[in-house]
Amino acid sequence: MVFACCSYQSQAEELGALKVKEYKLENGLTVWLNEDHSQPKVFGAVVVKAGSKDCPDTGIAHYFEHMMFKGTERIGTLDYESEKVLLDSIAMKYDELAMTEDVAVRARLQKEINELSIRSSEYVIPNEFNRLISRFGGSGLNAATSYDATIYFNTFSPQYMVQWAEINSERLINPVFRLFQSELETVYEEKNMYGDFIGGQVMDTLMARYFGPHPYAYPIIGSTKNLKNPRLTEMRKFFEDYYVASNMALILSGDFDTQQVMPVLEKTFSRIRSGNVPKPEKVMLPPFNGREKMKVKFPIPFIKAMGLGFRGVSANHEDQVALNIAVNLLNNANGTGYLDKLMVEHKLMGALAINESMNEAGILAVAIMPKLLIQSYSSAEKMVWNEINRVKNGDFSDEVFNSLKLEQKRQYASALENIDSRATVMMNLFSQGKSWDDYLNEVARIESITKEDVVRVAQKYFSNNYLCVTKSTGKYPKDNLPKPAFSPVVPRHADASSSYAEQLEKIPEQQVAPRIIDFEKDVKTSKLAPLVTLYTTPNPLNDIFTFNISYGIGALEQPELMQLINYLQLLGTDSLPFEQFRSRLQSIGSTLAFDVTPDAFVMKVTGFDNHIDETMELVGDFIRHAKADDKKLRQIVDDAKVSEKAFFKSGDNVASALLEQVKYGDQSRYLRKLSLSQIKKLKGKDLLAVYDKVRNVQCDLHYCGTLPVEKVIGTIRRHIPLERTTVASNSPYYRELKQYDKPTVFFIDMPDMTQSIVYSYVKGDPVDDKASRHASRLFSVYFGGDMSSLMFQEIREFRSFAYRTSGRYQLPNHAHKGTAGSFTAMLSTQSDKTLDALGVLDSLIREMPLKPERVEAIKQMLANRINNDYPPFRNLSEKVASARMEGFDRDPAEEFLRDIATMDMQDISRFYQEQISGRPVVYVIAGNRKRIDMNKLAEYGTIVKVKKKDIYK
Repeated sequence: MVFACCSYQSQAEELGALKVKEYKLENGLTVWLNEDHSQPKVFGAVVVKAGSKDCPDTGIAHYFEHMMFKGTERIGTLDYESEKVLLDSIAMKYDELAMTEDVAVRARLQKEINELSIRSSEYVIPNEFNRLISRFGGSGLNAATSYDATIYFNTFSPQYMVQWAEINSERLINPVFRLFQSELETVYEEKNMYGDFIGGQVMDTLMARYFGPHPYAYPIIGSTKNLKNPRLTEMRKFFEDYYVASNMALILSGDFDTQQVMPVLEKTFSRIRSGNVPKPEKVMLPPFNGREKMKVKFPIPFIKAMGLGFRGVSANHEDQVALNIAVNLLNNANGTGYLDKLMVEHKLMGALAINESMNEAGILAVAIMPKLLIQSYSSAEKMVWNEINRVKNGDFSDEVFNSLKLEQKRQYASALENIDSRATVMMNLFSQGKSWDDYLNEVARIESITKEDVVRVAQKYFSNNYLCVTKSTGKYPKDNLPKPAFSPVVPRHADASSSYAEQLEKIPEQQVAPRIIDFEKDVKTSKLAPLVTLYTTPNPLNDIFTFNISYGIGALEQPELMQLINYLQLLGTDSLPFEQFRSRLQSIGSTLAFDVTPDAFVMKVTGFDNHIDETMELVGDFIRHAKADDKKLRQIVDDAKVSEKAFFKSGDNVASALLEQVKYGDQSRYLRKLSLSQIKKLKGKDLLAVYDKVRNVQCDLHYCGTLPVEKVIGTIRRHIPLERTTVASNSPYYRELKQYDKPTVFFIDMPDMTQSIVYSYVKGDPVDDKASRHASRLFSVYFGGDMSSLMFQEIREFRSFAYRTSGRYQLPNHAHKGTAGSFTAMLSTQSDKTLDALGVLDSLIREMPLKPERVEAIKQMLANRINNDYPPFRNLSEKVASARMEGFDRDPAEEFLRDIATMDMQDISRFYQEQISGRPVVYVIAGNRKRIDMNKLAEYGTIVKVKKKDIYK
């Protein structure tokens, strides 16, 4: 059975939003332009086809990505000629450092580098690049390094296209490696962070074995040894070799006119030097020889895990589309895949097929989790092979095959729906050496794929030559290097401006107000019952609809919802068992999923508008007649066991739970959740009783599609039961904050952690007047909200005490007038830097520096965020419903922007004085007590040692 699907290849020629125009500048730089006027923003990116595979194990590609934020010969400096003399000396010292292992010599060189760095900082304007991006409409500034590419991106307001192009092209002409000593330690903090992530070291070990001898075998961030011995001369050579125009693409998607933009791009980006990149010899991966065995250490006892790794296909391989469908026969969105069924029937704890493609190789694998205790690895593997062989033998119906092709088409179409996701597709395509037409042709190929094609690729790639990986309980050693002895590099001109910045200010700019959501025009609202509201928005791009039912009760009020969302995903109805129910949905291209937030329980339906009636009939039947199955609860119990074991291996999880307990006491969501013993006692009827209770609660319905509102309402009334919706919602759910009368440090020992996770908490007073609420947002950005904030500069950039920093004042929901807000700051730092980082944070909280010159930039940044976060069409109605839940009848951004226009440093200072200054500061720390001086830690407050049972039920 084949159904009509969004024919967006033909639509791409009719709708500008799906057109991508490709150009080539004279210097060889590729330009892809995609006009889309649905949102008042532009997503801009530069993609460089150079990643970690081009400098294996050195970390240079990633280091260089960091240095691209430090400025150029004109950005970030007051006097580059004087600065350059010192920077050249620093580069020579780093080369010397890389050539010696003598401890004394290294110490001397590090000291000399530190002295030179401090001297060179006399000329530095830190973070000027970030400030310029913000000044000219930008937000979301970031970058990422992969094996094959490095991308630099941000969103910006269209009226600043000239400035954006000027700044970003300047960045690529001659970047300067200033403030490198501090950034070196920051990158090492990043490596520590990845090392603490559960499974991080396991993945490094697996990749080394799976991809050796290919450069993909090495971590993107590089090895510890190489990170500590960088050569700036090699980094400069990497830039000269790979950052040439022919190896780059400029990607723009958003609200602009192509004819007006092209001259701007030609003028600016044509300045980037041309050249040819080195052509290294490609390393071919050897085939596995039969069933090769490997063991990896994982620090969680009791749980079994294994993986089967096959040789996959590269990103440009002709078999990629057919292999995707073969993998979807094993796992898919509706849970009807052969491996999905093993989990639904609780024959396995988990089984997931993975198909990822890089430029030169691919990963084809199956991750397997046998049932706890009783199931052997051999038994689990045999089950998985039985299902793989079904695909290899063509044991699937034409109906299933065609439904999976339909699912593939929907996934492709959905990825093109908004500016951000479409730009992501564009970036990936260029990095893989593809064109936009290649992508559209790839979509068209889905229809031509035959069942025989799928069987052929399954037989070819799921071969008897594979890597079989099993888990043993244990852990890998971590690199615990001592903190550096060098002095902080604190530039004196943090708020100065370069002559380049002053020139940019002279460029004429058009004043355009941020786009505000019109609650009446942008979203159609219909009252279907006293406690049921339907929000509808049109879909201008394809014929895919989404329909969400959002009940106003969430996990904070009803903790069992966390188990319910997983349980419902395993059920059928009185008339349709699970497999039949899900197969019916799949055959018409529809899906049904469940989600829970702190304040809402959400049913999510997707499908095609020409099948909305059949879809809603199935969904309505499920709502009324979901059938309990106690056998399926075994999966829920085992999932809870695994989650509990894994929870305490994550410093982020533990610190978050401790913070919740400190802020909310018994109302912590980690203490309100069901315990394992309670989950074990659950019956199917208990969870369906909770489901019945949820259905009584006030709800919002959100439809986005192509159908008229009247038809949508008729379909809903025919199929979706709303008559029981009689209970008013308590959302947003309120939890009272705890008050502390003296400085306190809550500490939980995490002996396996390299890093410490540190939170601060200060309870404020009720903030009900608009001026103070708006000032709180200015304060949050000023203190810890971006790269120019106090926390980022003082803790990360100047002193390298942390990789992650953030700080904000959290207001209670606008609906909860008369209740208090709180200030929370967070950082993660190497264990032996904990006291140093804490010292700086504490000083900022207790005596916040006042820098009036930053306020205009903060106001600009907030305006940028409001404009650039204008939601895509699928998310508009949720934004409006959320605002109305808080008590707003119009977009609150409009009033906020008007009020902050007249605010200044005094408003930020007054808010700080009223809500934070002089109040007891409570610290929350998850870290390794053996690497922290606990006596010195006690200087920050009475230490309370916390146990696991105190924070997690």
